[in-house]
Amino acid sequence: MTRRLTAILAADVVGFSAMMGRDEAGTLARLIDMRKTVFDPEVARTGGRIVKLMGDGALVEFSSVANAVSCAIAVQERLASDPTLKLRIGINLGDVILQGSDLYGDGVNIAARLEALAEPGGICVSGPVADSLGSRLDPRFADTGLQQLKNIEKPVRVLRWLPDMEPAAALAEPGFDRPGIAVLAFDNMSADPEQEYFSDGIAEDIITALSHFREFKVIARNTTFTYKGKAVRVDQVCRDLGVRYLLEGSVRKAGNKVRVTGQLIDGETGAHLWADRYDRSIDDIFAVQDEITQAIVEAVAPETMNAEFKRARSRPESLSSWDKVLRARWHLGKFLQPDNEEARALLSQIVASDPNMSEAHAGIALCDLMAMLHVWRTDTGAAIQSAKASAEKAVEQDDNNANAHAILGMACNFARDFEEGETHLMRAIRLNPNLAVGYGNCAALYGVSGQYPEAKAAYERAAALSPRDPLKPFWRGGFGIGAYVAADYETCLNNAQAGLRETPGYASLMRQEAAALAMLGRQEEAHASVGRLLDKMPGLTVTRVRAIVPVRHEDDWERWLEGLCRAGLPE
Repeated sequence: MTRRLTAILAADVVGFSAMMGRDEAGTLARLIDMRKTVFDPEVARTGGRIVKLMGDGALVEFSSVANAVSCAIAVQERLASDPTLKLRIGINLGDVILQGSDLYGDGVNIAARLEALAEPGGICVSGPVADSLGSRLDPRFADTGLQQLKNIEKPVRVLRWLPDMEPAAALAEPGFDRPGIAVLAFDNMSADPEQEYFSDGIAEDIITALSHFREFKVIARNTTFTYKGKAVRVDQVCRDLGVRYLLEGSVRKAGNKVRVTGQLIDGETGAHLWADRYDRSIDDIFAVQDEITQAIVEAVAPETMNAEFKRARSRPESLSSWDKVLRARWHLGKFLQPDNEEARALLSQIVASDPNMSEAHAGIALCDLMAMLHVWRTDTGAAIQSAKASAEKAVEQDDNNANAHAILGMACNFARDFEEGETHLMRAIRLNPNLAVGYGNCAALYGVSGQYPEAKAAYERAAALSPRDPLKPFWRGGFGIGAYVAADYETCLNNAQAGLRETPGYASLMRQEAAALAMLGRQEEAHASVGRLLDKMPGLTVTRVRAIVPVRHEDDWERWLEGLCRAGLPE
């Protein structure tokens, strides 16, 4: 019994039983002819091995992922003009068990489940297949996100293909030069070589988790693991793989204890951006693996983004679309009107040259919402509708962009479409369970909806995932309004003042500080707070705040407005 990593193609004839019931002899003749003239020749051309034929189905093994996909596309394109015989095809790259000439294991089972998901005449491939091919993957494949497959423990990322599909925006964004990151196999420093499954498992899980972030191009495991056990130079590996960042680590197990170390390195400069050590007792080895993976991803993702922000700010000349997105995010995080206008201008430049770039439309939506919140735009309703339209455009261009769904959820919230907003926020988190902005915007939704415990939990999760995020003040505001409408004025005040120490002048937190002070009976301080608020936003009134802040329930509205009036904000 031998294990190996291989590409598996599963194919099946659509509606075969019904066709046999109508015309047994004719159906068998067409099936045999299809195999003889189309299927078998294409398998042979691309170097596949037919493992077995199962009536109307087939299982084929390929040593090359590219050849497996090439074979599937060629077969489906050749059969596209035949309305009488349609195949579904699924392809997976995974670990299989070879016993005799047959193959077994999850690698095979996933291919079969993918085949069942495919449309007639279509193909479904798993995330590892797409990751392995990278930019070589046919642009007609569309990412459908994570899918729970029958009898498969973990969700599988699925991409689907049909011969008449337009190229997918998510896989064909010209100029979107995302930074690459490679995760090397973690070194097994234990005395027991059998513990290698644990060190490999951590690296594999980190690769999977990071691949949910659209901001990164993550190199597939079967590529990075070719360096396993070799002495490597970081700069050389980064050049070989075309990436900017490299994550490496080690695992040392002794008795019932395990120590995992990790470090993130900039391949261009050699700088160590992050390093940490995790010591754990092993009661449940898989739970420990999940916990450490989560901790590393929570650290690495924001550190990589912070490095990208710094890099983009230091290179004002000849900015790529990606650099412009990053600079725009940096400007947005300053929460000043000139910076907001600069951010919108940068993003508008991208849209002018590439109207299909989802991230640019999402960024424009965020600019409009921040301009409305800080009263830099006084046409509140128009600003909200403009933001929602831009966010909808972002999702239209790339329905699997978790960040776009998170911002559309935020826009829906301000438009008082609370249920639609929650739908998009949940979609964002399903697409990327480690998306800080998804949880942060949930904090805002729950806060204005009077769901204080949920707002608190969502804010804490967002802040843990991205503690230095430019949008953190907005998330704080969501948690704060939740505390306020729950009459926890002390928490609201402490949260607002902590946020204002981090981001002085952030409008939502200034309003919450004033209202909370008033409701706590600290009238003199409340008046002083409103004075600072009006210095920053002359002409602000209670009426305008009501138009800006989408508090969901009338009783909560009355309490919110009462605090502002008591603090001395003009009606």
